[in-house]
Amino acid sequence: MPLTPYSGPFGRPELTHLLRRTLFGCSNADLAQFNGSSLDQVVDALLNFTNDAAPPIKAYTAGPPNAPDPNAVDPQVPFGSTWVDTPRYGNNDEELTALTSARVQSYMWWRTGLMVQQDRTMREKLVLFWGNHMPTQVFQVFNPRLSYEYDQLLRTHALGNFRQLMYDVSTSGAMLIYLNGNQNTATAPDENYARELMELFTLGEGSGYTESDVQAAARVLTGWTVRETDIAGTIVLPFTLFRPNQHDTTNKQFSGFFNNTVIQGQTGADAGATELNALLDMIFAKEEVSLFICRELYRFFVHGEIDASAEAEVIVPLAQLFRDNAAAPDQLRTVVRALLTSEHFFSEQIRACMVMSPADLVIGSIRKLNIPMPTPQQFEAQYRVWRDIYWLTAYSGQELLNPPNVAGWPAYYQFPSYDDIWLDTATYPARNFSLQGIIYTGFSTPNNLYQVESRNLQFKVDLVQLVGQFSNAMDPNVVVAEAAELLMAVPISTAVRNQLKTSYLLLGQQSDVYWTDAYEIYVNDPNTSNMTAQLVPSLLLWLFLDMSGAAETQLL
Repeated sequence: MPLTPYSGPFGRPELTHLLRRTLFGCSNADLAQFNGSSLDQVVDALLNFTNDAAPPIKAYTAGPPNAPDPNAVDPQVPFGSTWVDTPRYGNNDEELTALTSARVQSYMWWRTGLMVQQDRTMREKLVLFWGNHMPTQVFQVFNPRLSYEYDQLLRTHALGNFRQLMYDVSTSGAMLIYLNGNQNTATAPDENYARELMELFTLGEGSGYTESDVQAAARVLTGWTVRETDIAGTIVLPFTLFRPNQHDTTNKQFSGFFNNTVIQGQTGADAGATELNALLDMIFAKEEVSLFICRELYRFFVHGEIDASAEAEVIVPLAQLFRDNAAAPDQLRTVVRALLTSEHFFSEQIRACMVMSPADLVIGSIRKLNIPMPTPQQFEAQYRVWRDIYWLTAYSGQELLNPPNVAGWPAYYQFPSYDDIWLDTATYPARNFSLQGIIYTGFSTPNNLYQVESRNLQFKVDLVQLVGQFSNAMDPNVVVAEAAELLMAVPISTAVRNQLKTSYLLLGQQSDVYWTDAYEIYVNDPNTSNMTAQLVPSLLLWLFLDMSGAAETQLL
């Protein structure tokens, strides 16, 4: 039975739900962009992207605080140029570590910036999904070029073929280092990656594979390593290398779960690729792969809990579609499109049923509030602000590029809590403080940056300008209603809207004219001497601060 496509109305509520799940935040500009489009048109636009992000650059310096010097660290890379094509170097371990740390952080801030300044496609959400499904930890890999290459791999294959993605992940330098694949040799097989390949990446825990299968898979995967010097000993960009003399050339016997398959031991330069392909063919012949990956997509984009109905009506037909398109280069695009255009995705019980991840909360709020960002010419300021956003997201409970372990963030797999894990008595204050900081303080740069045009900048939400884009900002009822629609996933009652209006926009007065007159005077003359009109920015600030702390603001 195929997945039932959605056939109901596709108005503003449905569009908002779709964009909240596929973008970081749903702004009024996002809604305006797709206004009047059909569901198929919007989903096609969301899935229409390429891997065209410009690489990270050197926006880092060293030296004393009052005399930052770009040449004090990584001097071979000009300030403002990318470092990704320059091999790591250093006269000693201390210099090499300082250079590596600077580039790793540059990569981290750059990745955050791509999320903040995302286009209106699913690219950044999907990269985060795959980075959670097959994670590495950037500080454990501690090789900026390899982390950058891994990010590029996820971007390139985000909507591609899952088996091809798994081959490339299995031979990627970042994953080889993270899960000890570079230490996996014929004389000392390391089972780390083989175990996670089956348990976390393809089949799922308890699917039926055995301990002996993990051991046999580890032997298949022997011989791969990562190098940063060529045959002459010259330092080069890191690359993956297969070493035939470190590969286990014996036959590998698998259990009845895999139909007692024997992968024939290979020799020579192609042995690693040949046996890895045989291993993946064997794994991907199991239906469990399609079911497992479809459940992972569901938990990330739809809901953590998968009840019997969702399993039968969504997961099973979606998995069949996955298998039917096993050889297609856009296999994942087909699967994701079917999920996002399904009847189930737009059902009432699915809307606003998830707690926002910190990335959705922090980055989504920045986008929804239309907070200005530094220009590309102010690149040092860009990386400074992106750094602050990264740590604000981490403070709220999700350190991007550094999930707790190889299983990713518990909110996407921990039964029975799932996304409820994001919000508890410990994390709520941090999440609330983060939103208050975004609304009240915004972001700024210090006066001691190297780049003159990046110094002493302020990036704050202009709430007067923001509500000026509402349908009728002179009407306090419209301001409260549309602010609630922007910030909250769950509608608030008329009584609550009236209370917010009276408490903040009317300052306890009963007549709407109090706000209407004040707002009109202020917009026409921000330097007015009218004391009530002077309060307009503060009234909006108090309103948005109150609304940001509501439970409805935490949902997706």
